Amino acid sequence: MSLAPSLNTPALTWKESWQQPSFRFQFLLFILIIVGIALFFPRYFDFLEERNCAGMNDFIVSMIQPKDVSWLVFLILYGGIIIGFAGSFRSPKIFLMIIQTYALVTMMRIVTLYFIPLNPPEGYVPLKEPVITLLFTTNGKICSKDLFFSGHVSMILSFYFPMKQRLYRTMLLFFSFMIALLVLVQHVHYAIDVLVAFAATYVCFGISKTFFTKNIR
Repeated sequence: MSLAPSLNTPALTWKESWQQPSFRFQFLLFILIIVGIALFFPRYFDFLEERNCAGMNDFIVSMIQPKDVSWLVFLILYGGIIIGFAGSFRSPKIFLMIIQTYALVTMMRIVTLYFIPLNPPEGYVPLKEPVITLLFTTNGKICSKDLFFSGHVSMILSFYFPMKQRLYRTMLLFFSFMIALLVLVQHVHYAIDVLVAFAATYVCFGISKTFFTKNIR
C-alpha cells in the first residue's frame, strides 16, 4: 500500500507551491516581516503611550454606553483567526495572501499611528487582551493610544478578503462586524478607526493580489 499522499491533499499542494521560488521567497520574507513587527511593537507602543495626544468628537461613540466586553472581543478575534487558518490551510496561495495582507496593513498602521496621535474616546474602558498584551507590549501594559486605525478589525479582515470559500468568508465577515461593534462599545476606538480599517485592509489585500501573488499558482 502506497504511503504517498493522494492527489489534492494539503501536503501535496504545499509541496508543489514550495517548489516555486517566488512562493518560497515571499513566504519567508513576510514571515520575517511579521516577526520583525512583533519585536518592534513593544517599544513602539511605549512610545505611543508617552505622547501628548488630543481626542476627537465622535457622535457615534458618544451615543454608546461604554461597557467592558473584553472577553467577547477575545473569543471572537481568536475564533476568527482559527477559522481563517482552517479555511486557508488547503491553499498555500490564499495562506500567503493572508500573511501578506496582515503584514502590509500592520506596516501601514505603524505609519498612521505615528502621524495621527490620538487619546482614546471619553468613557474608555481598557481592553484586556492577554495574547496581544503578552506578545506586543512591555511588561503586560495595556496600550490605549494605538487608535488610528483598528488593529483588531484589520486582523480579522486580513483573513476575510483573501478567503475564497463562501462559508468561511461569511463567518469572517460577521466576526469583523462584531469586532468593529465591540471596540466601539468598549470605547477603545473611534468610528473612523473602524471604517479606515476596512478600507486599509482592502487596499493591502489588493496590493498582495495584484503585485505579489499574481503569478503564483
